[in-house]
Amino acid sequence: MNRLCTFPRRSLDEDAQRQVRQNCQQIAKSALNVYFLLFGFSLAQTKYYTIWVNVYHSHNGGLSLILLKKKHLSVCINERLGAEITQIEDNGIELLAYYDWESPVAFSKSSTYGKQYHDWLSEYRGGWQFLMPNAGPECEVDGVKIPFHGEWSRTHVDIIAQTQTMVRVRAGTRLPVVVEREISLLSNPYRVVITTEVCNTSTVPTSFIWGEHPAFFVKQGDKIDLPNGEVVNSAGAALGAWPVGLGSQRLDIIDDQLPHERMHFITNIEHGWAALRRSDIGIAMAWAVSDFPHVWLWQEIGSQGFPFYGRASMIAIEPGSSCPDIGLAEARKRGQAIKLMPGQLRKTTMSLIPFPATNSRVTNVSIDGDITLG
Repeated sequence: MNRLCTFPRRSLDEDAQRQVRQNCQQIAKSALNVYFLLFGFSLAQTKYYTIWVNVYHSHNGGLSLILLKKKHLSVCINERLGAEITQIEDNGIELLAYYDWESPVAFSKSSTYGKQYHDWLSEYRGGWQFLMPNAGPECEVDGVKIPFHGEWSRTHVDIIAQTQTMVRVRAGTRLPVVVEREISLLSNPYRVVITTEVCNTSTVPTSFIWGEHPAFFVKQGDKIDLPNGEVVNSAGAALGAWPVGLGSQRLDIIDDQLPHERMHFITNIEHGWAALRRSDIGIAMAWAVSDFPHVWLWQEIGSQGFPFYGRASMIAIEPGSSCPDIGLAEARKRGQAIKLMPGQLRKTTMSLIPFPATNSRVTNVSIDGDITLG
């Protein structure tokens, strides 16, 4: 959706913000006290969260997280890292993969690793990031260096509105664009809805690429459902129609028997949706295919390299505007960048919908939360 924009600055006063944070911290502390009394162990003993918290001492400085909750659905958001979603829990089941490792140390707490790729990964523990205005390798555009996966996901955002079930954040980028992002919890069905607005606040045209980067915990036999599309590798070479097999393996079935890291791209998808069918729960997503015409599929299963060191088992199903992972400079050359005229706004909405575990294939998902099984 495109329209001219003027972003009003909506904000809670400092006293109200402080009171909201204090209330959230007290709720989290009370919940943790009950949990510890019942189960008698520390979060430090686990690498994969199974409860929701909004305050914990983590690799990124122990900052307060924003907690949203609507009955059995809860979300935690880190305002210091571009409103990264660290947890989505439904009926006690954690949807996202998130590992609170102490090592590798985040470059923001130490010093640069010498490469922006490594700096970004030093902060990465899973969760859900928004990639903006770049997705893929660092590059230079308009005389400005743009970091790996864009600076938004490593920017401390401003909170401009917040309730128990919604938060709206705002921050600029290195390009003349400002981003507002609203994360809310809705019902009928219960789902997480994310609305993103990108506005060119300058007097000159500009362009960007964007992508969603949610990672989910997986294990042997979990299944991925996608609409029809073509599979390509990082070099852009066509491999076949989804779900193309790799030897005896299939891209739509998780195989965690041997460590591996793989990246594939499903392009020219017919509709904007994806689903992960785990043994404990189903996770569906839906978005506007005109905004994200590709899916980046990244499997990280026990690989030994930095920063995972064999400790992760997850898959990222990433709606993206460019393909393959070429970065903004190359996307501009290939005509894949999204253009914004002065004062123009681009808006998009996507949803995540938990659903009961099933052996039936998902054949469609709508942004309103309707899931079709076939």
